[in-house]
This record gives sequence, C-alpha cells and structure tokens, in this order.
Amino acid sequence: MGTRVKQTADRFFRGAVSDAVAAAFSAFTWMLDQKRQGRRVIAVEPDAVPERYSEAVLPGIDEALSSNRWTWLVERPHAWQRQLWIKGRRMRASELVGHMNGNGWSADETARQFDLPVEAVLEAQRYVETDRELIDAETIEEQRIAFTMATAHPPEVASAAPRR
Repeated sequence: MGTRVKQTADRFFRGAVSDAVAAAFSAFTWMLDQKRQGRRVIAVEPDAVPERYSEAVLPGIDEALSSNRWTWLVERPHAWQRQLWIKGRRMRASELVGHMNGNGWSADETARQFDLPVEAVLEAQRYVETDRELIDAETIEEQRIAFTMATAHPPEVASAAPRR
C-alpha cells in the first residue's frame, strides 16, 4: 500500500505524500457524503454523463490528467516507431524497463545505474504497461527488419583454403 501511495504522490503531487493522502481522503469524504444523501457514485464514459450530475474535484489529479500525460518521456520523429523515449537520453522507455527487468533491479537501482530520477523510471514502467501492445508490435517489426537485413546481406564466410 505504501508503494502505491508513493507512486501516486510522485506522479500527481511532485512527490508530496501528504498531498496525495489529503486528496485521497477528500475524494473518499465526497463519495461518503454522496452515499449519505442517497446518491450513487458511478463512473461512466464522457458521452454517457446524464444532464444532472455531481462531479468530484480532485486537485492535482485533474490538472495532471488534463495536461501532458508524461513528464519524463518524449516523442521522437521516426519513420515507423511511435514509442516514447526518456527525455534527454537516446533510450526508449521500453529499453530502460528491459534493463531493469533483465537485471532484476528496483526502480531506485535503475535510477542510480542510469543517473535518472526515480520518477522517470516509474513513469517509464507505467508507460510500458500502458502501451504494451504498441511496444510488442514494434519489437516484432524490429526483429523482422533485422532478419531481413541478415538474410539479404549475410556475413562473408572466410575461405578454408590453407595459406601459402
């Protein structure tokens, strides 16, 4: 539970755990008040919102969700790749997470190894989880291209003839 609170604080409240807890308590209190008034608290798609409704205001969360979704990740122009990259690095988020998982590192250790803020590592993890389908598709395409290049231009094999 503490890890989720810290991750939420890092993502939406610039690391201020007290602000994250206060916002969570505020949302809970609002829901409780709605229930006490005999109302239902539900989540619906934006196009299904009824004419009359109450909506919770979640300072920090609403702003973060309405603004740019990622703080530490950026787009880079490429012919076919759409994955996000670590800001200021020549590394895709999926590569960072791959190093982390492959080495069994924690987010803290990964941040230390790559001289990145822990928040950047956590954001890369969230992105990879969120866009897993895109990342898998691009990985398959990279493998296909590598195979095509290897078979179209195989390495030269040295002659077995003895030297004179």
